[in-house]
Amino acid sequence: ATGYIGGTVLSALLSNPKTDTFEITALIRSAEKAPLFNSIGVKTVIGSNSDLDTLTSLASEADVVVATADADDLNAAKAILRGLKKQHEETRKVPILIHTSGTGVLIDQAAGNFTADKIYSDLDIPKIETLPKTQLHREVDIAVVAADEEGSFRFSLCIYIAHVS
Repeated sequence: ATGYIGGTVLSALLSNPKTDTFEITALIRSAEKAPLFNSIGVKTVIGSNSDLDTLTSLASEADVVVATADADDLNAAKAILRGLKKQHEETRKVPILIHTSGTGVLIDQAAGNFTADKIYSDLDIPKIETLPKTQLHREVDIAVVAADEEGSFRFSLCIYIAHVS
């Protein structure tokens, strides 16, 4: 919630006219920032993506998890997925995961020297699935998609793509 994407998501949630119908919990690294979040109605938990048990526990209690901290932290992603699965098994609810990734998954070694005819679109999922596991962000994306196929949660994979001419 303190980074660029997480802060933007938090701001949008807080400006929602139905904000009184849901509770927001933010995982933050600094205890000094907790009073600021608490003053705007956000519950805080002090920790980081390396606190895997905390991530699992928080995810197991959430209807929606928005993961914006690190698109490449496979252990954190797996901890969140375990929590979502646990919640589904215990409640039969289907929680939602919004996982942010990045355009790095599409990079090549052209360094601007070559053109490419490949155009990736979220309307052509089979093409995206051909990206090798070695691509940036791809390992976590594969884990999230595989967990989604189990049906324990619904997910949205956000890849930010900029058009450069």
